[in-house]
Amino acid sequence: MKKAYFSRRLYKSEIDILHVTETSYALELFNQAKRFAFQTLVREKRWGRKLHQESLHIVVKKKYGLNDYFTNSAVREANALFSSRMELNKMYIQQTEEKIKDVKKKL
Repeated sequence: MKKAYFSRRLYKSEIDILHVTETSYALELFNQAKRFAFQTLVREKRWGRKLHQESLHIVVKKKYGLNDYFTNSAVREANALFSSRMELNKMYIQQTEEKIKDVKKKL
């Protein structure tokens, strides 16, 4: 069975250096915004209070000067990562409790 995939890949060696630099900068800025949003969510959860009076979207947008598209993407990815970490944490606690029960049975 044949499959046809369409892929528009960008190779740094085939693109103007200016575009490569701009793309690299945009990706770096996006990742910084995502890390900041995730750290803010973690700190708010840990300390039990809001760190900013404005929404996280507006804070990230003002701090990094991104447009709504990149800001929404960064905040949503940070939220997804945070909720995933919370679920994994619950699973790890449950697994550890089961291991403790097994060890107590053996003793």
